[in-house]
Amino acid sequence: MRIIVIGGGVIGVTSAYWLRLAGHEVVLIEQDVEAGRGVSAGNGGQLSYAYVEPLAGPDLWTKFPSILLGLDSAVRMRPDVSVDSIRWGLAFLRHCVGKRQSESLKGLLMLAAESHRALAELLSDVPLQFDYAAGGKLILYRDAKALQSAGKLAEIKKQYGFRIEILDRARCLALDPALSRYGNPFAGGVHAPEDAAGDCAKFTRGLYERLRDEMGVETLSSTRVTHLKTMGGRVAGVELDTEEELADAVVLANGIDAPRLAATVGLRLPIEPVKGYSITAPARPEAPMVSLTDRAEKIVFAHLGGRLRAAAFADLDGWSPAVNPKRAQQLQALARHLFPMAAHWNEAEPVWAGQRPMTPSGVPLIGESGVPGLYLNAGHGGLGWTLACGAAKRLARMIE
Repeated sequence: MRIIVIGGGVIGVTSAYWLRLAGHEVVLIEQDVEAGRGVSAGNGGQLSYAYVEPLAGPDLWTKFPSILLGLDSAVRMRPDVSVDSIRWGLAFLRHCVGKRQSESLKGLLMLAAESHRALAELLSDVPLQFDYAAGGKLILYRDAKALQSAGKLAEIKKQYGFRIEILDRARCLALDPALSRYGNPFAGGVHAPEDAAGDCAKFTRGLYERLRDEMGVETLSSTRVTHLKTMGGRVAGVELDTEEELADAVVLANGIDAPRLAATVGLRLPIEPVKGYSITAPARPEAPMVSLTDRAEKIVFAHLGGRLRAAAFADLDGWSPAVNPKRAQQLQALARHLFPMAAHWNEAEPVWAGQRPMTPSGVPLIGESGVPGLYLNAGHGGLGWTLACGAAKRLARMIE
């Protein structure tokens, strides 16, 4: 089949890769000047296979009043009075507890396990350079009670084949001595030794070039899709600014822009932008080598080559991609407080913000859309880098 994939981020390029491996003729369309410049450009850098918990969880439900009042530092919510946003918000709250929440966790864990295997498969075929480090991940917990609760969740994750260890403070320090200079107290952590880190932007651009130069994928950059084209009751291509491209099928893998294009054929996608922030600075010798997540502060640290990246926040504040100066200052201050000697923070790149496309459950939309000829690979939220390879391979299998 001739398949058009819309979106040149990590979801789009991995989708194009596995569809091409399946023997399809693939056209990859990106609206920016090059691949990997959207959400893929500055995400947290962690491949957190064992830590794919949805944002909609029981702890968020209990914090909801403080979130609405702007008292929670990690999650901010600015009410939107549009019908779609209200509908999305109500569905999100329903997924915070009970059976829906456990089903979301199960779905994400299964997809994460697939993605772990799929990335290894891809790298055995495509030797990409993207500061990849399979050094595991450590999630820090403030007190013994929180660590005990994490242990219960770890037992659930072990059922899906993940290796997870519960470490006390002494074993955390033995794992990475840089933690002796950590700015907040912690009782211990959950160690996922098979998790990894890598520069998503470098991966995305490298794979894009491989698709274009060696795998026969037609790539169109600086090209905006205005509408989905229908013929005979099915999607049969796309309309561009000056021309049209016909195909047997179209894949929406373009993040927060997917709802706009889906609406051109009468399809409503339950996706809202959740903005995250990151800061990247040259690493110092005192930087941690293991990927870290501070559970209480909701901040992550990833060592990417000679750089240290800190990422945090989940802001539901509308569709504007602009960096909020106050949030940028908060992230800078938090990174300096927690790891003052880990990086040359005065030489950091400008604070980056990206709008992550999230479904109410946190589980992405993969496969048939309900409209003939149109397929989806969208709504991965803050887990796009982690889930990309598994989602793409699953999509190709479903199209087959």
